[in-house]
Parts: sequence; structure tokens; C-alpha cells
Amino acid sequence: MSSLIFATDETQAFIATDTLATSVDGEPAFFTTKALAVPHLRMLMAGTGVGGFLGRWFIQVSDRMVIKGIDNLDYHTPKGLGLLWQTYKGEYSIPDDCTTTVYHFGFSEEEGLIHSYAYRSVNNFRSESLQYGLGVKPEGKIPEPYQFPTDIRSIMDSQRAIQATRPKQERVYIGGEIIIHHLTEQSLTIYPWDAFEDYEANEQAIYDNFNKR
Repeated sequence: MSSLIFATDETQAFIATDTLATSVDGEPAFFTTKALAVPHLRMLMAGTGVGGFLGRWFIQVSDRMVIKGIDNLDYHTPKGLGLLWQTYKGEYSIPDDCTTTVYHFGFSEEEGLIHSYAYRSVNNFRSESLQYGLGVKPEGKIPEPYQFPTDIRSIMDSQRAIQATRPKQERVYIGGEIIIHHLTEQSLTIYPWDAFEDYEANEQAIYDNFNKR
């Protein structure tokens, strides 16, 4: 699971994610990238839920599809994700109660404005058009007024605090570093913003857990 924070308007999309991936029992497994740039389509994609699935979708979109832009891709995405999800679940023996959501953010090839879509496995990856504004997954405390990227760390800290109060099997584990993606008409920038105070402890746990395999 992941922290995903995004803010959009007609001219730009900000995405922030953490980098910690855990095992099914919540133990640190590795650090990873949870949002990916697709420059030739002028878009970004991000994912929450089951790890690794976003990367598979990125490869399919980038290497195996003839697509004009984000809106053209939206037409093909529900079916494409549905087929890929069934294959992925079978390959990795993923239980039926596990879920994933894929997000697309990018400039419309028709309007030239930012369009955003969500595709959730619980809804058979039906296309959901997202309105402009702020999205925070899982829930967190949002400053009023908020500023990007300044307030991202405080929002993620609040997410971590909320998740720490929940039973281990129900938690979303958030950690590692905060990575920011910023898409505008003129540029696409990706940069690390901050690291959590338990970064080194999680890093050591990753090595320890790997050596136990």
C-alpha cells in the first residue's frame, strides 16, 4: 500500500508518493517507485494497493500500445487493466480480497488541459474522471490553506499517525522517501522532497529481512 497525494488544475499536476514497499505482514521489503512518467503521452501514472502492478501496466502502455494521448488511453484502459489484473493475480497467487487502483494524470490531446482518471479493481477498473483539486490516499490531515509541495510532509506525517492507530493487518504502511512529480505544459520534473525519520531503520530491516529468505 502507499501514500498518494495529488493536486491538479487545468495547467499542472503534482503527485507525491512514499517509497516503502512491505510484505503482506507489514515488514519492510524494499524501496520502490510508485509513480511513473510517460513523457511521450504527456502524462503521469500512479498506483496504490498491490505492489508491482503499476509497473506491468506502464510497460504495456509504453511498449505495446498505439495511443494518441491520455483520453485515447482512457478508452482502452478498463479492458486492458482487467485482463492484466487477472494475469497478474494468477502469476503471483494474489488473494481475491487484495485490491489495486491505477491513476492517470496528463494533458488532454483534445483540449490541452489536465485530465485525471482513476481505475479501481473493486469497480472492475471502470473509468472515473477526477475533478481538479486535492486528493489524499489514505486519509490525512490537510492544512488550510494547503501549499504544494510545502505541506506534503505534514500530510504524510498525519497519514502515518492515523495508520499507526490501526491493527497491523489493516494498516497502510508509509515510509522511505517522499518523491514528487510535477507536470506542466513546459516541463516534467521528478525529485526527492524529504525522507522519514525511520528511513535508515527501514533500510536496515529490508536488508535483514532479505537475508532471512
